[in-house]
Amino acid sequence: MRTIWVDLDNAPHVPFFKPVILGLQDRGHRVLVTVRDYGYTRDLMDETGIPYALIGSHAGKNIVRKVSGTLWRVACLRNWARGKGIDVGVSHGSRALVLTCRTLQKPCVTMYDYEFVSTTVFNRLSSKVLLPDVLPPDLLVTMGVGKERLAQYPGLKEEVYLGDFKPDPLILAVLGVTANDVLVVIRPPATAAHYHDPLSEEITRALYDRVSAAENVVGVITPRTAAQAAAIEPLLKDPKKFRVLKKPVNGLNLIAHADLVVGGGGTMNREAAMLGVPVYSVFTGRVGTIDRKLSEEGRLTLVRSVSDVGLVRFAKREVPDYASELSQRKERSARLVDVICSEIVKTAG
Repeated sequence: MRTIWVDLDNAPHVPFFKPVILGLQDRGHRVLVTVRDYGYTRDLMDETGIPYALIGSHAGKNIVRKVSGTLWRVACLRNWARGKGIDVGVSHGSRALVLTCRTLQKPCVTMYDYEFVSTTVFNRLSSKVLLPDVLPPDLLVTMGVGKERLAQYPGLKEEVYLGDFKPDPLILAVLGVTANDVLVVIRPPATAAHYHDPLSEEITRALYDRVSAAENVVGVITPRTAAQAAAIEPLLKDPKKFRVLKKPVNGLNLIAHADLVVGGGGTMNREAAMLGVPVYSVFTGRVGTIDRKLSEEGRLTLVRSVSDVGLVRFAKREVPDYASELSQRKERSARLVDVICSEIVKTAG
């Protein structure tokens, strides 16, 4: 039995790591979980029923505060981790975990899926870098990932937890969306991220204006934080056309019942693509390999300017029978979880 430490520092990491944590436990390993108090990460973890320790919070967008906040969280994590017999640390892009494991001389596994995020800490200091196999190994080596430390899993991060998805149409009534409404799910840009481009905010505001002016269109906005929700509401020309979520909902279920998705990040866009929902990316940073591939396959449309907002098509779609695909999704998810768990345990030694 190994003691495996999982650190979650963002809301999308919760659904991703839930099947991984349960998979490791099913294999007889002890799993300890820490969570950064940012956005709705804590709320989503409470829904899983998995015990965790809440350590640290988001330091804001300012680079000096980001660095000092990360170092402070490293000190807190060090104090928490001492004496717990940890064999390996695991995260999906937690710099604090990588640095903590380094100072404690413990191996760590880092995962990420956007190669243009600041990856130096991950690539240089992680014992293993575990990435989707769509990312070219040659590119990763030039980024500082030694071949001996690189491992890849056959799929996308979002496929890991699609096996848990069960559709529930009651969400439409809860949101006050009728059968005649075109439902647009909108994920605003990550304004506090170091890679944020203000242009994506301009594009998103133009989208809000289009929704306000359109007939039979309802926009459901899924903000990243309560502060972002409060900042968005004054921007809406016709607030009655929008539902600004104040608490997390089942994201996959919301997407599955949407007619289209417009996202300023990565995870929700890829979830929509996996479920066959028309999706438009308003992320204006460098286009990563995964988004480029989805765009080439016609599964994602890149919206790169305010004028491109006209490309977003408001139209009803026929929701497929997702329940009939459940066994196939579960099988796919189980295979990916097995690969990821095996790599983690192997790194633990």
